[in-house]
Amino acid sequence: MTLIDLGELTEPTDPPALRRRPGLRGHRVAVVVVALVALLTLAGGTPPAGRIHAIVPATLGSDLFIAADQVFTISPLPGVTDGSQELLAYPRPDRRTVEPQRLTPLWRVPVPSGNRVYRVQPVADAGLLVAMGRQDTGTSETVRLDVHTGQERWRVPGIAVLELPGKALLRTYSDRAPNALRMIDLATARELWSMPLSAASVDYRQRDDGGLDAIVVATLDGEVQVIDPMTGTVRHRLPPPADHAGSYQQAWVTGELVAVVRNSNTVTALTVDDLVQRWQVTVSTATYVTDCGPLLCAGLAGGGLQVLDPTTGAVRWGSEEILDIVLVDDHNALAVARNTNEMVTIDLDTGATLTEHGSWNMVARYEYAPQVLVVRTVPEVGLVLARLDPTGAPARRLDLLRDAGGDCQSRYDLVGCRRFDGSYGIWQLPG
Repeated sequence: MTLIDLGELTEPTDPPALRRRPGLRGHRVAVVVVALVALLTLAGGTPPAGRIHAIVPATLGSDLFIAADQVFTISPLPGVTDGSQELLAYPRPDRRTVEPQRLTPLWRVPVPSGNRVYRVQPVADAGLLVAMGRQDTGTSETVRLDVHTGQERWRVPGIAVLELPGKALLRTYSDRAPNALRMIDLATARELWSMPLSAASVDYRQRDDGGLDAIVVATLDGEVQVIDPMTGTVRHRLPPPADHAGSYQQAWVTGELVAVVRNSNTVTALTVDDLVQRWQVTVSTATYVTDCGPLLCAGLAGGGLQVLDPTTGAVRWGSEEILDIVLVDDHNALAVARNTNEMVTIDLDTGATLTEHGSWNMVARYEYAPQVLVVRTVPEVGLVLARLDPTGAPARRLDLLRDAGGDCQSRYDLVGCRRFDGSYGIWQLPG
């Protein structure tokens, strides 16, 4: 679960990197040459005569958000240089056309100057949550709008970090005022519970039905707490270790465990249900821990990762040549090589490289999918869109996105990319 820090609104991003087996270089070159020929053949073809595609007439400096039935942009006001901006709602394209249709706004509302919008999320009962913050003042707020008209329903402090049936969990991010974690009613913004938050990290354990089972907080003073999401009360509390003075910690929920990284040096595994320690290992420069299929991956500050056994904490293998683990299954992982940014498939048990896929840029996605969408540039034409998965199979080409230049994202079976002219293009994913 990605955590937001309102300063940068990102987590530490010094993820993982890969060791290549000798003897694959010649094979890789041949594979890449064949792939490039195939890509150029695809680029020379014409797109199907009748497809769902559209242009969102946004300018440079705009941000795109894709929802189920609409597309949104946060755009600077035209002809104004004081930082004024607005949220515009466009209809989801649903007609097949030869040329991309140019979308026109359904409604627009102003966004306070100086605010950066981080989330635009549809919710039940025709609601739209817009979460935003100001770095210069350390303030943040979430607004609920009517998704059909843009009319404001309520406005409360904090960033909505998680939506649940009928509820939303909000967190404030400030280095100038006390912070809080709150659960509110989605329809009215009525506060259901609130607790002061002095946290280095907040993570969650969700049930298979999407409900929230537990909130795990690693506090700045060294405690680890498990919070009841229904009441906001502390179910379990682990006091700080004796040597905590001057140390730093973060915690991540990984299945039935809470993995606590302290001082970028030790990883301690605790049970979520009662915070009983299972094991503790030294992982020098560790910055985060995440699920890697049946194993755990600890990312290192200088790049690289170590793969741990979740039962004992024993190091299965490590690598300094992986930039990031992208997607895993029970046996393999799709990863990005550190020095080349190439996509590779590796064996989870050994770290051995199984397949080298060449250079692709990932399409940002906001919900889990068993495949990763990737793009590759065809100069002066656009982007080839393809799909990769952890099995090691070659990239499956899906589409040619004409006039697309990059900065792509995908959600609700749509792909949105910045076009050469600065606007955004929207394409329906092939079935």
